[in-house]
Amino acid sequence: MSKYIIANWKCNKNEQMVEEWVGIVADANVVEQSTRLTVVLCPSFLYLHQLQNRVNGLHLGVQTLSDYPNGAYTGAISAEQVRPYATFALLGHVERRTHFGETNQIVAKQVRAALSADITPIIAVDERIWAQQLSLLDPNEVNSCIVMYEPPDSISISGVGQAAEVEDVVKQIEHIKVEFNPKAVLYGGSVSATNVVKYIQHPSIDGVVPGAASLDAVPFIDLVRNAHAAVNDISS
Repeated sequence: MSKYIIANWKCNKNEQMVEEWVGIVADANVVEQSTRLTVVLCPSFLYLHQLQNRVNGLHLGVQTLSDYPNGAYTGAISAEQVRPYATFALLGHVERRTHFGETNQIVAKQVRAALSADITPIIAVDERIWAQQLSLLDPNEVNSCIVMYEPPDSISISGVGQAAEVEDVVKQIEHIKVEFNPKAVLYGGSVSATNVVKYIQHPSIDGVVPGAASLDAVPFIDLVRNAHAAVNDISS
């Protein structure tokens, strides 16, 4: 079974930094060789074109989407606009909810916008909102979505938190799977090259969402390499 790594750069980097990251990661060939991993990078919208087709095997995603279609919505970026570049969309992240006032209802509209553009939604939830959030979607919609479970203690508003215990993560992930049956359920929150194996190796955890660990190329390469080794161990 393939597992996922969804790297979230958040609001970081400039063009030169992106170019340096791409050069190092492309030369390492770790993404292309990770045949049992789907590796996705979610940069700022600005860098989608710069990153497109630069690292073999690397998929692109966005960190949010407008809940409106193309039209008179000044400042918005629609699913249709990013469709040529991105195949995934990270939606409802805690930082979007905290800083930009995104509600469960807005996230549900974003999910539908992504699905209509053939973009796979990755819905960010925690133990307080996952049932309410996913209940706003039809079962067939949830079946087409990936869910990212992120405990509140695993991330702070500053972006630094404490990685959750595997047992606690699995308990919530299994509840989500039983009740809603999404395409996959991932863990997000302080994932690093040193702890990724314990999450990836568990059969109930379908992948991880690293943030800070994806910003520098070398730690990200180590994370992907360790995750791939863990997936190979499961399959052997």
